[in-house]
Amino acid sequence: MDKWLFLAAALFLAPPLWAAPADDQPDPYLAGRACMVKDQYDSALHFLEKALEQRPGDADILYHLGICHFHQGHYPAAHDAFIEVERRRQGMASFYLAKTEIKLNRPALALRSLRDHLESRYRVSEKQILLDEDLSRLEQTEGWQALWNEKEWYGSGERDFREALFLKERGSVLDALNMLNALDEQGYEKSRVRYEKALIYAGLGNGKAARSEIRSAIKSDVRNLDAVQLLARYQVEDGDYEEAVTGLSRVIRQDPARFDAYLQRGGARSLNGDLDGALEDLDLYLRYFPLDDQAVYLKGMIQFDHGKYLDAIQSFNKALQMNSGEAAYYFARGRTYAATGTTRYAENDMAMALDLDPANGQIWFEKGKLAEKLGRRKDACHCFERAFRYGVFEAKEYLDKNCGRR
Repeated sequence: MDKWLFLAAALFLAPPLWAAPADDQPDPYLAGRACMVKDQYDSALHFLEKALEQRPGDADILYHLGICHFHQGHYPAAHDAFIEVERRRQGMASFYLAKTEIKLNRPALALRSLRDHLESRYRVSEKQILLDEDLSRLEQTEGWQALWNEKEWYGSGERDFREALFLKERGSVLDALNMLNALDEQGYEKSRVRYEKALIYAGLGNGKAARSEIRSAIKSDVRNLDAVQLLARYQVEDGDYEEAVTGLSRVIRQDPARFDAYLQRGGARSLNGDLDGALEDLDLYLRYFPLDDQAVYLKGMIQFDHGKYLDAIQSFNKALQMNSGEAAYYFARGRTYAATGTTRYAENDMAMALDLDPANGQIWFEKGKLAEKLGRRKDACHCFERAFRYGVFEAKEYLDKNCGRR
């Protein structure tokens, strides 16, 4: 499994896939969501308003429009958008509606929205509410304590789950795992619990247990898209490329603004022999994130793996224009030059890569092979020696055969 694939790798009724228009212009919904990722809320508003013209009354568009207005300080407009969302999908916008009511200096209405939120399926964690800068202003009101005294909004399961996540983040993974196992036995939020268990097992290097837990998480709730994406990574590692593509396609259908899923599916499609599909995914992603040098590099690696060397060189050139301090980009371009027989250029790129990452054994190994092709035996032996020293044990064969090492 090549390293490049791991660049790609971080619900309810599935909405239709937001496809780009026939004239290849950016889809306004995806363009708006991409701008939100980059905190470009003014531009996001422009695109999302266009998307709303195409799909009037769409709750998802209205919700993200409201968030953009909120971040821009347009609180009356945010309020109107969230009210419309609540009419169409009760509870979805209640958290942000409560925050907006506070901004509008209406604490009684904020408490009412917060209560609606606590009763909804969209409820965030108790910690997130208590630490929210806007909602904390309600703590001085008479209704705040009455709301929390009304009933126990968060049971022990939710608190234990949050404690387990805290322990995991702190590095106490075995304690976290014990708490998650107890929650699993109690039947609390099986999909979320098993997903977190899978992450812990993965971090401990127990791939078998991680695979078992992630499959169980999806079986408990097929809408757990984080779990589907994690399973797709394991499916790629196991060579089940078609299954990975199928799962990632479902993720994209359900949430077309999961932009990392396009990169992940592009890698899986490439490994499944579908170059056109892989480049389609990469180009779609780059339409909305054109300055992502890692995505341009990933595109180049896909082109390289399919023998499209000239196209790959163009991609690596572009990645290096964006970020000239990344050794992997010089190394990739050097390998591509070597594949075309342009060994001098290849050697220059290997040297640049080693300037940036001098302890990378794989680069030393490839540079040694280039020196060997150029008939520079002494340089080749030096490179193979370094490669072996930095953990590339394959270099020993070259040392024994060509450098008089025994």
